[in-house]
Amino acid sequence: MIVSHQLLSLLAMVGTGILTAAAIDIIRTAGGGTRAGTAIELMAWPLLGLFAFSVLFAVRSGEWRLYDLLAQLVGVLLYESALHRPFRFAGRLIAALVIRPILFLLGLLWKIAAFIVGIPVRLILFLARLLLIPFRKPMRAIRRKAGNLSRKVRRKLPASPLKKRSA
Repeated sequence: MIVSHQLLSLLAMVGTGILTAAAIDIIRTAGGGTRAGTAIELMAWPLLGLFAFSVLFAVRSGEWRLYDLLAQLVGVLLYESALHRPFRFAGRLIAALVIRPILFLLGLLWKIAAFIVGIPVRLILFLARLLLIPFRKPMRAIRRKAGNLSRKVRRKLPASPLKKRSA
């Protein structure tokens, strides 16, 4: 293997180490130590391993050497020591400039759609209330009689079998 090819594969493995550390950092930051965050992290590790292998496969036909593991560890340590803050800053910048405006627009569209759909629904409910006005007094009487009947039935039933009886 040519030295330049080995250097390329070494740099590719350092890059996968940096990207792996960044991905896990993002998952841990977003997960916040919750069970869901832990589950997502457990699902992410095999995917990151497959990603590293696919890079290794593209660079060197999948031949693994010991210095690949060391190169990935160097990538993780490089991320933790030097690239941690710039990645976090870039993430906050992307969130502020891209994600929040998109979420704001989606929320605005949702509110507009709910308002537009709500107008006919409110109109139908208003008309239904108007049509049901003549039935209010009979319904109250029926509910009152049903309430009285249920109280009478409950008085005639024995005490709840789930309650503890005193001996």
